[in-house]
Amino acid sequence: MKCAALIALVILASFADCRDVWRQKRDAVHNPICDQVTAVTPEGFKAMVLVGLSQNLHHSTYEELIPLVRQIATAASACCDEGASADCSKNELDLFQGAICASEDVTEKNHLGDCCAKTGADRHHCFLQHKKRIPRDSTFHDVPRKEKCEAYEKDRVAAMGHFIYQFSKRHVLMQPQVILRIAKGFEGILQSCCHDAHKDTCFLEKGTAMKQTVVNRIAKLKSICLVHEKYGLRVIKAKKLVQYSQKLPQATFEELAKMTDQIAHMVTTCCKGEMIKCMKERKQLVDDVCSKDEILSRTKHLAECCKLSIIDRGECIEKIEADDKPQDLSAKADSFIKDKDICERYAQHGDQFLGSFLYEYSRRHPELSVQMILRVGKGYKATLDKCCKTENPPECYRDAEEQVALAIKENFVHFQQMCAAEKTFGKKGFEEFMLVQYTRIMPQAPYDELMRVAHKIATVIDSCCSEDESHLMSCAEERLTNAIDETCSENNPAGINEHIDHCCNESYSERRTCILKIQPDTMFVPQPFSPDMFHLDPDMCDMEPKELFAAKTRMLYDLVKLKTTITGEQFLTICTGFQLLKTKCCTDADKALCFKDEGARLIETSKVMLGI
Repeated sequence: MKCAALIALVILASFADCRDVWRQKRDAVHNPICDQVTAVTPEGFKAMVLVGLSQNLHHSTYEELIPLVRQIATAASACCDEGASADCSKNELDLFQGAICASEDVTEKNHLGDCCAKTGADRHHCFLQHKKRIPRDSTFHDVPRKEKCEAYEKDRVAAMGHFIYQFSKRHVLMQPQVILRIAKGFEGILQSCCHDAHKDTCFLEKGTAMKQTVVNRIAKLKSICLVHEKYGLRVIKAKKLVQYSQKLPQATFEELAKMTDQIAHMVTTCCKGEMIKCMKERKQLVDDVCSKDEILSRTKHLAECCKLSIIDRGECIEKIEADDKPQDLSAKADSFIKDKDICERYAQHGDQFLGSFLYEYSRRHPELSVQMILRVGKGYKATLDKCCKTENPPECYRDAEEQVALAIKENFVHFQQMCAAEKTFGKKGFEEFMLVQYTRIMPQAPYDELMRVAHKIATVIDSCCSEDESHLMSCAEERLTNAIDETCSENNPAGINEHIDHCCNESYSERRTCILKIQPDTMFVPQPFSPDMFHLDPDMCDMEPKELFAAKTRMLYDLVKLKTTITGEQFLTICTGFQLLKTKCCTDADKALCFKDEGARLIETSKVMLGI
């Protein structure tokens, strides 16, 4: 297993020590494969090869992949020697796929015979389609646990290699550098907690935090591809322009427009699953951004990110906090509000004019969500389309600013109310409340799916409500929109009801607000009422909290389907009655009789209250 040392993550973390040596080699030898190896060091290259093989060879074991990793790494390293083979000038994919196809056992086991019979672009396309057909698992199973300590301390390299292998198999379209970053975090928890005096607490706290971070990362990557697939590059560019205008208010519109064009192109590549090309475009983007001294001199946080290693700076830029606004930046973008030539500029420059508006508005409002600003931009365009046809445009759009302020205030209030509700009900109670709300508007959806939706919303609100007011909207709406993107793509909205179908097909920025406006589905015809819906018996007394929560939410789901117009007050009354019944009967000498009598009363009270 010594050959497994090639994926040692500690080397990834400290790759800078040997980077200069490999840069000298690269300066002497120029070819695509050598450039790729030296960009991340040989050790980093090997780790990425393991990711790529694990993503493509779903039926091969970890032990079967190690010789292939070694073979590919050796061939790639040879490309950095003087007198390198002419094959080194080929595409990196040829090296990668050629090694796979050279092994009959690997090819046969992973059903790649047809792909290996092809050459060039046809083979690349075949491999990509093969990978896309591999089953995916978006859940995160690999939470660090104390049971991992023994294996990690016995053979650290093998333990981390297995983590990379398993995680890559489940996330076949995830970028290798993202997987390696997650693996680095996993190892950091093992190093921190395995010798901690309070091992259980350490793993619980840090493992839970890591799981949430990874889940959010997976959702974000998945969402950007879903948005690209459904709405195209125009929305991707607008979204990224808003995000980086908020983060880099010192940068010019032209600088950010070029940057967002590059990001959009990279998104297209990455979402196709072309991981090698994706990594190269990402590196090129970061190199370009960090080479612009005129931008770095004006931006604090971006300049700090660009000082980091090639491994770290890309993610640093993605997560960058907003820089301070320029001191001379006015509170309002008056040139888009008060200038008399607004309509002429709009008619002459069209999308560029609207892009400039988004830039100017975004750099002034880092506290707003991207979706809120895109709605403002959409409304601004609609206002100009309407008012620029009138004899007196300024008179026509004079109230637009006030309407925007009102919409922003309403959005803030909505999230403040969500936080207040979560504080009142607690996280689990809020999850129940969300289950009720969404069952009211789509009672046709199955219980499991609605519980997933309720859980996602409750998790987002619980996390984002701990943020300060200046981050609340941007945190909550971005992550809720990601959840909506995923839910709409994984289900058939038309098979639920026409209202959900309509909202899932709304514009990107309007999906969430559209769903909020849906009224309870009063046309839904439920199954007849049955006392069995309540599941009230002494077994509840011995249920684990998770089982009890499932029983309670199932009861609420069945009840709401009977009466989709259930009110918040009625919901609280039933939940309180359920809790009181459990508390009373689980301490009663005759539990069975108590549940029978008190359960009958709760059922009857609920029926009368709901009018069913």
